[in-house]
Amino acid sequence: MREGAVMKDIVRLGLGAVRSRHALLAAGLLAAIVSAPPPAAGRPQRAKYRFKIATLAPDGSPWMQTFKKASDEVAEATEGEVRLKAYPGGVLGEEKDVLIKIQLGQVDGGGFLGFGVGRICPESRALMQPMLFEDYGEVDFVFEKMRLYLEAEALKNGFVALGWTEIGFSYLYSTIPVGGLQDLRGAKPWMIAEDMTMQELFRAGDVSGIPIPVVDVLPALQTGLIKSVFSPPYAAVAMQWFTRVKYRNAVRLTYSFGGLFVAEKSWSRLPEPYRATASAITHRHMAQLTQQVRRSNAEALEVMAANGITLVTPAEAELGELRAVARKALSALQGKVFSTETYNSVTEHLDTFRRRK
Repeated sequence: MREGAVMKDIVRLGLGAVRSRHALLAAGLLAAIVSAPPPAAGRPQRAKYRFKIATLAPDGSPWMQTFKKASDEVAEATEGEVRLKAYPGGVLGEEKDVLIKIQLGQVDGGGFLGFGVGRICPESRALMQPMLFEDYGEVDFVFEKMRLYLEAEALKNGFVALGWTEIGFSYLYSTIPVGGLQDLRGAKPWMIAEDMTMQELFRAGDVSGIPIPVVDVLPALQTGLIKSVFSPPYAAVAMQWFTRVKYRNAVRLTYSFGGLFVAEKSWSRLPEPYRATASAITHRHMAQLTQQVRRSNAEALEVMAANGITLVTPAEAELGELRAVARKALSALQGKVFSTETYNSVTEHLDTFRRRK
């Protein structure tokens, strides 16, 4: 897809994404949710089993369009008995609000990003550590090895995983060249206040991050309050941040993913055949969405290059320093945010893949 097509995609996202405090990840590579189709001829006017699903994904976004296909298929496969109704654009609150609503029984589930997935399945954070993965081959191999374990961990916490989707690799974008740690310390980097991983990474590198709500990032770049941001490429393009930066660091800083989850107490209302059918459908569509996300990220990088953003490749010494900081941050998180056993499993699978390659 050429630049014009990508920009048309951004227009489709619209300002609805910006209205959400966490619009970055909603606009950029979020695991969006299904929206229910109107009753087709011959189907019951009101489904017997209805599920309220909250998401930050803007209505009409590519992700909502993709997952409407999943909802149509679920309705068709269950003869209209099961309806998955989405509440998009953050109308039911941010992820922490949705989790509370699920506890209270006001909502059945949601499409969650790093923050929500980390609450539902803390062990998933072991796969989202800085500079862990180098490419998609490593990601796909390790995630497939860990997927059933992560779903079992989510179930222990009362959630059924209906699928996972990629958010992608995040890069650092800046108004001044940033090659290594010393440069970053002077680049007034933005940070998300709730992101424990980035907090530890900045602490380990003696970097002072500036916490700013996502909706204020663009004006903060314009005024110079911050000089650097990090995100997946498509998010940086969708939020127009790329128009206010001049450089992109080549390092794939972190990898992240999202998921579609429903409270077990809600899901257990479904007869077993319906559960199996709906789960298979949503898992398949979520996996397809990952491929779309990867294409969108690749296209966004092309847009940045076409707009004159310069790629900064760290020197080997700078890269080594960044890796040392990542290891230091890992030691602060391991055993606290996620278990050592889970992280060891991740690295064992990663080592296996690298030996085979």
